[in-house]
Amino acid sequence: MKVYAIFANDNTNGTSHKLFKQAIESLQKDGHEVDTLLLYDKEKDIPFFKHSQEEMENNKFYLENKERFLKADALLIVFPLFWYSVPAILKAWLDMINAWAYKYESGIHAKPLHSIKKALVIYSSMQSKEVLAKKLNSPVENQLMETFKFIGIPEIEMYHVDDVNNIDPEKLALHLEQITKICKTCKDKK
Repeated sequence: MKVYAIFANDNTNGTSHKLFKQAIESLQKDGHEVDTLLLYDKEKDIPFFKHSQEEMENNKFYLENKERFLKADALLIVFPLFWYSVPAILKAWLDMINAWAYKYESGIHAKPLHSIKKALVIYSSMQSKEVLAKKLNSPVENQLMETFKFIGIPEIEMYHVDDVNNIDPEKLALHLEQITKICKTCKDKK
């Protein structure tokens, strides 16, 4: 299976990057081909979405990502929670891929123009799961679930690592082990 792996954080020493590395290693160990994109390495190249199709179609980053996205069977997206949502750089990337990932005809979901069968989303936060889920109704999970459902990704799995400011090595090890297990569920369903 071809996995397009997106990392949306400029801190490559923190918990989010450890989660990303664990997921990549687990997927590769299981024989998956992983194409990685570190968004902050491309921050100057990422176009904010424009309604001018001509302008977007002449943007190198846009064209490169379109090709990479359309070759993928699965997505892996890892990021830290920023103000109850995805980081702005990831939002710009999501807006960009949505320009060609689907064809809208009618109804609440669009017709996919890609072959992605699964999205695995791993995110970290300083807040507890209780605050995000019970008090705030998991806004980032709702946003991504609806986005991915709309563009026709049938299977979406979310994994949240909370309270990262107080994470100890044992708790981190448990999360890394869980990520390995989750990555084993990535199977080619063609």
